[in-house]
Amino acid sequence: MTNPIANRGQFLAESDVLAMRADPRVSSTRAIIEMLFARGYSDRMPVQAKPLLSAFADEFLNNWLFKAAASDAQHPKFVRDFMPAYRWPGQVADHEVVGSRTGGDNPDNCYRLAGIEHGTAYRIIGRLPAQPDAKAANISFTLTANYGTSQTVQTVEDHELAIAPDGWFDLTIDDKPANGRANHLTTSPGTRFLFVRDSMMDWARETPLDLQIERIGEARTAPLTTQDMATRAIEHALNDLYLYFWFQNIWSGMALNSITQAEAMRGSGGGLVTQGICNGTFDLGPDDAAVITYDPVDAGYAAVQLTEWLYRSLDYHRIQSSLTAAQSHVDADGLVRVVIARRDPGIANWLDTGGQSRVHSILRWQRMKPDGRPIKARLTLTTIDRLRHELPVGTLWVETAERKSRLENRVAAYRRRITA
Repeated sequence: MTNPIANRGQFLAESDVLAMRADPRVSSTRAIIEMLFARGYSDRMPVQAKPLLSAFADEFLNNWLFKAAASDAQHPKFVRDFMPAYRWPGQVADHEVVGSRTGGDNPDNCYRLAGIEHGTAYRIIGRLPAQPDAKAANISFTLTANYGTSQTVQTVEDHELAIAPDGWFDLTIDDKPANGRANHLTTSPGTRFLFVRDSMMDWARETPLDLQIERIGEARTAPLTTQDMATRAIEHALNDLYLYFWFQNIWSGMALNSITQAEAMRGSGGGLVTQGICNGTFDLGPDDAAVITYDPVDAGYAAVQLTEWLYRSLDYHRIQSSLTAAQSHVDADGLVRVVIARRDPGIANWLDTGGQSRVHSILRWQRMKPDGRPIKARLTLTTIDRLRHELPVGTLWVETAERKSRLENRVAAYRRRITA
């Protein structure tokens, strides 16, 4: 596999982030971010979440550093963001890449941003993977008007694009209506980024799109310096902190051990405008089990994940804290049943909390059929020792050796993302 993320623009952005982190202003801002979140949560923060706050604040700010590295709309490039820390094997780029997870980041997504400015025209050149089953299950291109990526200007998805038989396509962006042009997005004043999500159901096979972006016409300004980028990152990270505090409070404000009714978001409250969602929050004892049962409804993409109480994805690159419908055992009735527990309950569809008792869940559906079944999910609270009596006949159980093998395969599949 050739990894389309392993490119010069990405490596330059990663180096820019490291340079920004050496700026004393960034260090001071990171301390302010940790202080503001600590004061905002105060006594509501669970004891086990407090040791995670420092790393959370670090990744939160790193996320905006990556956005700043992608923000030069006159010299655009795609930059991957929302990743755990990693190093490119073989030292393709001779540096560690800092983690940048926050805001309920989706373990199945390759998130990329490119700076866009109203009044400038752009052309995106894309290519599907050579193997049809290697394309991500759902791909969206969203113009967003803020660094927090919650203000959607316009979205188009891969199934709506005109794509040549050889897999190539162009997507144009400017400040004029499409007027019959295929594959076009129209900016509005205040547009900041093109935000691309490749949502992958099968980590071992699916690959992000090969994408390039070019500005049409002459650049109006010189390239940003890392000092300019750091200034942008600091301003927007501090401004967006309150938005992300609100996001987290959607989950932490719920009754414990509950889930919401599944609903189509249609862009309300941020996030992908075309997805459906079901939220959950849990406080589990060492022997407790929470069973979420959901219908994939033949959606192009469906998955459930866990996050820390602070609303950062829960180390999906090393434990099974998320499962797509394709990664899950589907029962004979067509439903997926996942079990959230602090220790291994023996079921293949275990969502590992990493030993934490206070976690959140996010269940997503994307590319839902207009005439498809309504999305739905239900929660059953039980204990690990009762699962064999309560789960349906045909439930897939795994022994220790099988669990070890499955986890090794999962980690190997994840590492495709950081292999050149």
